[in-house]
Order: sequence, then C-alpha cells, then structure tokens
Amino acid sequence: MQGIANPELVEEVRQRLSLIDIDAILDSGYLEQFIEDNHLSPFPQVQYTERPDKVAANLLEGRVAILVDGSPLALVVPTTFNQFYQTVEDYTERFLLMSAIRLARLVALMFSLVFPSLYVGIISYNPELIPTEFAVAVAGGRAGVPFPAVIEVLVIEISMEVLREATIRLPQQVGGALSIVGVLVIGQAAVAAGFASPITVVIIALTTIGSFATPAYNAALALRFLRFPLIVMAGVFGLYGIVVGLILIVNHLLSLKSFGVPYLSPLVPGSFQGMKDLFTRGPLWSLKSRPAFLQPKDLRRLDESVVEKLKTPGDHMDSSSRAQKGREDITGEGSSTNNSDSSGDNTG
Repeated sequence: MQGIANPELVEEVRQRLSLIDIDAILDSGYLEQFIEDNHLSPFPQVQYTERPDKVAANLLEGRVAILVDGSPLALVVPTTFNQFYQTVEDYTERFLLMSAIRLARLVALMFSLVFPSLYVGIISYNPELIPTEFAVAVAGGRAGVPFPAVIEVLVIEISMEVLREATIRLPQQVGGALSIVGVLVIGQAAVAAGFASPITVVIIALTTIGSFATPAYNAALALRFLRFPLIVMAGVFGLYGIVVGLILIVNHLLSLKSFGVPYLSPLVPGSFQGMKDLFTRGPLWSLKSRPAFLQPKDLRRLDESVVEKLKTPGDHMDSSSRAQKGREDITGEGSSTNNSDSSGDNTG
C-alpha cells in the first residue's frame, strides 16, 4: 500500500521475484521456496492465506502481498513467528476473551512440541519427579510393554502421523469417521496387545490435539517435525537433552530473518508497542502504531485525539445530553407540545 509500506521492502520483493527463472509457476508455493531467506529451515518465513481480510490487515501494517494467477493463496512478507498463532478473529471480539484464547493457543503450541519428549525424559531418567501414586499407576500400565519409553512413543507418533496423512487423502465423507474409528481401534488394540501403555496413548492424543490448535498449517507442520529429534534426545540424554534441543531451536529462531526482519520480532529485538499484540491482544485503541520492525512510512495508525475521547465515553454522553436539553429549551419544543395537547382538547 503506497504511503505505508517501506519502499526498500517493496524493491527487495520485486528484486527477488525478478531472479526467478522457471518454466511455470503453478502455485504460490513455488514462489515461497524461491524467495525465502533460509531454504533449510523447517519454519516458514513466508505466510500464505486464502482470506482477503487477512491480506488487507497485513497491507495496512506495511507488509507486501504477492498474488499468483490461478492460485487461491496469497503470500504475505515479511513474516514473523507470532503471526502463525494469531487469527483475524482475535481482533473482532473483546480483547480480554481473545487474549485468553491466544494464551491457550500458545500453551497448546508448547504442549505439542515438548510434551512427548518430556514424558520420555521423566519416565526413562527422572521418575522421582512425579508423585508416588501416579508413578505407581504409570509403572502398572507399562508392566507388560517390552519396549523402552522412547521406542514406544516413536512408534505411536509415527503411527499417528501415518493415520493423519491417510485420512487427508480419503474422501471427505469417510475421512472423519475413519480417523476417529482408526484412532480408537488402533489405540485400544495396541494397549491390549502390550505394544503401548495407556498413559502413552493419552500423551500422544493430547499432543495431537495441541498441534491442531495452531492456526497455521505450515507452522504446525514444523513443530510436528521437530518433535521427533526432541524425543530421541530425551531418550538418550533425558531432561538435559530436552533443554539442549530447545536451546538449539531458539537459537535457530533467533538467527532467522524474513526479508531483513528478525523472525522473533517484536520479542527480539524488544518493542513495548509490539508487546501489546504478542502474547495477548491489547485493546484496539491502545494499538496506536504500526509494527516498528517493518519500518513503515507512516508509523501512526490511530489518531491520539480519538484515543482520548474513547477513554471517557460517559463524559461525552453527558455533554451530548446536556446539549440536546439546551436545544430543546431554545426551540421551545415543550411549549409546542402543550399547545398541541390543548388544541386537541378544544377540538374534542
């Protein structure tokens, strides 16, 4: 959008697009693989969406949208990690409710990444960290399982991924029913046959539900991919392996950039104004500026006078009612009403 987007950013997008020389661009996903900064990262550095309102909202913030003829997906650059757990509905409802839902999404995101490896690390190396009664119940459930916890979790995780991929390829009419029946039958059969313990099935089920809570499919896919090395490191090194794995993931995120913008903005580098729309969603009247890390030409998005008026709506209502009463006194509406009533009585 001219007057908002940084001209240098627009020129950078055009330059990267001009370097592409291929027979055909059949979908916008082709462009994504050519223009991203780090081609080996599992994390998406370009956001795609089918929603026009989401594209318009990003344009108003100073981003650039790329449309491909024949493709329903629009690419939005630059992209930061916080965009993948935010939705358009966050800004159309009350900020307190949407802030709570956004925090729930973040908890589910961490749940889907760390929960299986945390279970493996505690069961294999640090069972003293869980309460005694729960430890006895877990040990009783794992009594007949011939595999270590890491092998058990990996087998169930891979089976779940295969089942999920299979249901995607099935027709829509039978895909949902088969996924539910398949999970119930396979999970119960695995427990009855001694291949898995009940607690492991519950852990994998909660992890899968947590991955569904991430709005962006490509970001959820990256977290699903990173679960497996974390599980292996937890099985080999215990909780130390989980900590090292998380440090490597965070270090990689810190090194990523999308069209020159740090991937973890506005968290790193920190921005007080950006923090209002990071983990929680602040009131719309408090989001007065566009994201500073995009370096837009027009940083202000909301007039300060509007904010001051919105903070005291009752005073404006009182003043407007007083003004209305004053106008009534001046025009003499009350006396005209009385005259009409009296004339009506005379006519009767």
